[in-house]
Amino acid sequence: MNSDIATAILIACSACSSTTDFQPSDAEIAKLERKLPTSHCVGDLDNWQRAYVRKESLENEAGQFDSRMIEFTLQRADGKVAVAGRKQLKRYEDWVISGDCREPDCLFGGYVISTDELLLECGGPSAP
Repeated sequence: MNSDIATAILIACSACSSTTDFQPSDAEIAKLERKLPTSHCVGDLDNWQRAYVRKESLENEAGQFDSRMIEFTLQRADGKVAVAGRKQLKRYEDWVISGDCREPDCLFGGYVISTDELLLECGGPSAP
């Protein structure tokens, strides 16, 4: 049921105001980063490589992004492939985790800025 609600929110927000900038502002990311550690899946952000982008618009407008929704990936830092901290993105496509990384070492989610709502489901054990 939670995934149905999350899907409805994602679809509803896709029709929101759009922008050509795929990168959220530092203030928006800071707001999200205050929320992430409260999830039992995440814990200490220093254990994760983090990538953030605005949600791609669903209105068939190439290069348009929803200014009210952030999508993110978290990959458990190992000091080799994934280094702890924010991943610097040059292109929208760079936010995706490549390879066969799965939960609990890789997490995917969303964040609705206006309602301060974290959309993250994980079935794995609690983060250290």
